[in-house]
Amino acid sequence: MRPPPLPVAFVAFGAVWGAWQAAVPDLAAHYDLSSGPLGIVLTVAFAVSLPAMLLTGRLTDRVGAGWAIGLGAAAMAIGLLAVGTLPGLPLLVVAVVLFVTGSGSYDVAINGAAMGSGRWSGAASLTLLHAGFSGGGALGAIAAGALLGAGMPFALVYPAAAIGLAVAALIVVPAGWRPASAGTGRVPRAIVLAVLPLAALAGLAFFIEGSMESWSAIYLRDVLGAAAFVGALGPAAFHAAMFAGRLVGAAVASRLGGATTVLVAGSLIAAGMGVALLVSSPPPAVAGMAVAALGASFVVPVVVSLAAVRAGPHAGRAASYVLTLGYAGFLIGPSLIGIVGEVAGLRVALAVVPLAATVIAIASRTSAVAGGPTTER
Repeated sequence: MRPPPLPVAFVAFGAVWGAWQAAVPDLAAHYDLSSGPLGIVLTVAFAVSLPAMLLTGRLTDRVGAGWAIGLGAAAMAIGLLAVGTLPGLPLLVVAVVLFVTGSGSYDVAINGAAMGSGRWSGAASLTLLHAGFSGGGALGAIAAGALLGAGMPFALVYPAAAIGLAVAALIVVPAGWRPASAGTGRVPRAIVLAVLPLAALAGLAFFIEGSMESWSAIYLRDVLGAAAFVGALGPAAFHAAMFAGRLVGAAVASRLGGATTVLVAGSLIAAGMGVALLVSSPPPAVAGMAVAALGASFVVPVVVSLAAVRAGPHAGRAASYVLTLGYAGFLIGPSLIGIVGEVAGLRVALAVVPLAATVIAIASRTSAVAGGPTTER
């Protein structure tokens, strides 16, 4: 029996990113990249991905998600294979740009497909799909950490992730995706204005997620002195907590309402990351990161479900707006954390995470969140 394609797409996406994050400290060490240069490389990659994501939104609305998912997966796989060859630094930057650009297009395509689907566009279903991403991320990080801890050369992690993604694409792409509706004309101004505040909130949420995903392993290993496997528990705990939170997220949002859910989410992020930055040993830091991730797990599904309701027949482009600004958070995060970390240390740099969480908590009291859907449509 063929597995449902969208859950496979989300799980595979998370597994690739989990493996990537677990191996990043070794990649940085191989090229002797400190936090500043590494942050610049990642920022360049995310900047290039933004126009590709907007184009993917149009493609999804016009011809369906299949082509966009396939092209995104192919770009990610080629980029991973190129990184695994450990080329010279200029070619490494090109490979990372290709990987991240493909990732952005793939992300827009699978979320656009979900938002335009009667089966997957509701809050509970979207939360479960995002739980699949987080669960895949935890599995990918743990698997990569175990292989690294067993002595596997870190460069082999990247082709292994590329092969897994290619297998998933063979399941997902032939699913016969069609445009969800006839929303191929100009997006009405009212819809754009309704979606953009949600996109800004997604940007903050992705800023937090990207900062924790990209820097948690490096923080645990370089600042707190953790071993390779323990360092991999940073992104693994993050994704595991995101997975657990998203499994119950729909019920939480249904009980508390969207605005209160986002308020609780911001509070948990600030408290958990505050603990992680105040302690001096890895175990309580990992626990604090897990609490922060639990809070972060609620934000994006609520935002995406609200955008799905407000977008109507323009789901693909609404997904591109929300996720492009979300990736802008990823864009700003690596550079900001890297530059501040270079000057003041990574512990100080990561303090921007609880600050961003405070902004999310405040935003929960505004009309951008209040009144959002809390049940399946």
